[in-house]
Amino acid sequence: MKANTYKRAAAIAAASALVGSAVVPVAAAPMPTSKKFSDVPATSSHYESILEAQALGIMTGYNDSTFKPDQKLNRGNVAKAFGKYVVAKSGMTLEEYIKEHNISEVKNFADVPDSWADKELVTYSKIVKEAGIFEGSNNQLMASKLMPRDQIAEVLVRAFDFKDKEGNPGIKDTKQSGYAKSIEIIYENGVSNANPYHPLSKTSRGQFASFLVRAYKVSEGLDPKEPLPVRVKSVISPDYALPITVGITPVLPETVKVMLEDGTQTTKAVKWDTSNLMKDEIGTYILTGTVADTDLKASFQVDVREQTYAEPITVYKNEDQNEIRVDIPYLTDSALDLSNYLFNGGPMPAGSKVQLKTGYIIITLGTDQEVTEDFEYTLEFTRNIRNIDGSIVVNNAWAANNGEEPENFTIKGTYGDNVSPTLVSAHYVIPSSDSEITDTLELTFSEEMAPLYFSTQGLDEDRDFDLINILNGITRYNVENVGDDLIFKAGGTQVKISDVDVENGKVYVSIPPMDIEQTSTITIVPEGPNNEALVITDNSVAKNPAVAPATKEITKDNIIVIEPTKPTE
Repeated sequence: MKANTYKRAAAIAAASALVGSAVVPVAAAPMPTSKKFSDVPATSSHYESILEAQALGIMTGYNDSTFKPDQKLNRGNVAKAFGKYVVAKSGMTLEEYIKEHNISEVKNFADVPDSWADKELVTYSKIVKEAGIFEGSNNQLMASKLMPRDQIAEVLVRAFDFKDKEGNPGIKDTKQSGYAKSIEIIYENGVSNANPYHPLSKTSRGQFASFLVRAYKVSEGLDPKEPLPVRVKSVISPDYALPITVGITPVLPETVKVMLEDGTQTTKAVKWDTSNLMKDEIGTYILTGTVADTDLKASFQVDVREQTYAEPITVYKNEDQNEIRVDIPYLTDSALDLSNYLFNGGPMPAGSKVQLKTGYIIITLGTDQEVTEDFEYTLEFTRNIRNIDGSIVVNNAWAANNGEEPENFTIKGTYGDNVSPTLVSAHYVIPSSDSEITDTLELTFSEEMAPLYFSTQGLDEDRDFDLINILNGITRYNVENVGDDLIFKAGGTQVKISDVDVENGKVYVSIPPMDIEQTSTITIVPEGPNNEALVITDNSVAKNPAVAPATKEITKDNIIVIEPTKPTE
């Protein structure tokens, strides 16, 4: 076969001849948004290919919004189309091409003599003959003859220079065709997916659209089964400048927005050329970036400036979880390095971690070590923690930006006890040493326990409205749940507890009057199926629940005299 300079997508022009439009090489053609045709339902096997052919500009419909997918093609249509494309691909005018290739000396197809009325067909039939795309049968073009599918296979192989691959694809009905090898080749290359191929059936416009689009994809190194990628029309460069501090390497955007030829926007990766960026010299620098999968460029401005300082917007402390949220937009990964913080002048507690979110960080103080009581701490940001513009996070940003000595940003808080209290002892409470009846138990834990109920006496209903609601809410919650925290048994029989209260860090349990000679048990019930929430907790900021399950036996030897006080109502 003759070597051709128009191998890639040569068949694309064929569709243009069918509607009389000008031939435009696909590589230069715009990709408009596809419109649907009234006679091409979404259920058609050629639906996607027809829309893609239209989007590529290689096939169009008719003025009545139809595509006529079932209309058959004749050999003259296809010969004209390929002839026009060969000329367009060469970059010459028709006259120049005829002269350069001595087309006038090419022997005519016998049935398309120079005297033929359709002069255009005469010229282009010689061009495709000279190019080796159409050879004819016994030197007959048979222009009016409808073109069968096997001949389309042959033309596609010649035009796109598809190669035979190893193996036998096993097309079931190629024996009846003289172009069996071409049918196998377009099947192997993914241009055809038909088996059986029906080689002698006539080719419709819908079938031709599928052939052309798949041939184009294969010739462009694309997967013929995947949707056609939409070309990038233009780059939308970032509309802001990035300020950085002298000496700091900027964190440049990894992607830029692009406008596709169908009018939609997406993002593409970008690789910036920083060769002209002098980060140690104050000034304005315009960087150029190469946009992935295109030959387009993006631009981005970087402003190198003197050292600046910034302050966090807000700080939230969740001390019962030893957690701190600091709102600071645009922090760099320097905030993730625990060595850039000081905790009471030393390293961060073991197990600490920092999470960098959009616009804020969450610092969780480690609780790997046991802490048996709350203590005050100072968390300090060293000057290694910076924003993406190079500014340092400090306490006094305004003053530091105006010449004063910067102060490290600090957060003061309370580190919560992380050890749960254990039940140490349980006693019968009696009002006097000679009393033999008790109605109260005293439970002592390894540390002071938190109050269960909160008084709002002395608070102003208007000024302290929110606080009153919070205190009342905690009280209601504890009242609803504390009854399930304890199980009291006297002589092996469970006895109902009437009240539980906390005074001076100890838990007092109200029970029906009973003789102190009787042995009993008190059990702390863990959270689970029998206890929705364990509200008996220590008085630390963490409010650690009591260790459970835990049981203490109470006998006449476990007596404490309290005159004559009962738990506060």
